[in-house]
Amino acid sequence: MLDSSTRELLCLWAARERGVLDALATEAGTPADVADTAGVDPAAADAFVTALADAGYVERVGDEYEPTNRLLGFLTKTDLRSVGSLPAALDAVDGWVALGEGDSFESPDALRNDLGAQWATDEATVRAAVTAAIRAAPGADAAAVVGDGPGRHARDLLARGLDATIVETPARADAVEPLLSPTAVRLEAGGPEAIPDADLVLLPGFLERHDDPACERWLAAAAEAAPVVVAVGPLRDRSSGGALADLEAVARGEGRVRPAAAVRGLFAAAGLDCAVEAVPGTPLFAAVGRRVQ
Repeated sequence: MLDSSTRELLCLWAARERGVLDALATEAGTPADVADTAGVDPAAADAFVTALADAGYVERVGDEYEPTNRLLGFLTKTDLRSVGSLPAALDAVDGWVALGEGDSFESPDALRNDLGAQWATDEATVRAAVTAAIRAAPGADAAAVVGDGPGRHARDLLARGLDATIVETPARADAVEPLLSPTAVRLEAGGPEAIPDADLVLLPGFLERHDDPACERWLAAAAEAAPVVVAVGPLRDRSSGGALADLEAVARGEGRVRPAAAVRGLFAAAGLDCAVEAVPGTPLFAAVGRRVQ
């Protein structure tokens, strides 16, 4: 049997695929309206609406159902802080369904979905990753964070007294700039060459989202910019469910969740000695690279 979180995810995926979410967000206020608007079976429409109400996506107002802010944030994606992790999870389901067909599936909203999921990363995981990075470079005053999107890790570094700069691709930088402009976190848009000189470069959740050549380019640039480079993420041969996470990365058309030896190889190609350490309290590992003397 499926657990409740998996059922909720599949409910949302099916409701999105069948047009139920769009119907509820626009004109449909009753299960009968949903059945007519989305063209689904009346019994299924009734079950969809009941389940979505129970999960907090719609609420009953008088004789009809209305979308809650949770559903509207999920659909409109105007504010990255309201997107949450579920849209990116639904993109992952799309990837699983299309796995092995050749071309990988890409949602038109993939960029904002991914950034929304990054914002929704739980605080304990963010703090654990930052703690691992600071432990690797205890005297650091300035850090660059690659691929941090809305800046959860950079904000934590800033709160701990470090100067923090996020390096992002131009498209992602444009999307997150409104969230970062009120903060003291600096934002650099560009490729590997945009990494500024720092005492520490942190790459959270980065390696598993990029292929080997891209990882080698970014790691080489990071090694030029800072004496300590830390990549935090899962490992295929050490993290619980690592092999399935690797398959999901393939399904999403991203990089790979690599075994520890492969990660060390990427660091070595960038001229970095690499040690791999568990990140306490998480299923993640920190690959700590130092320039070869």
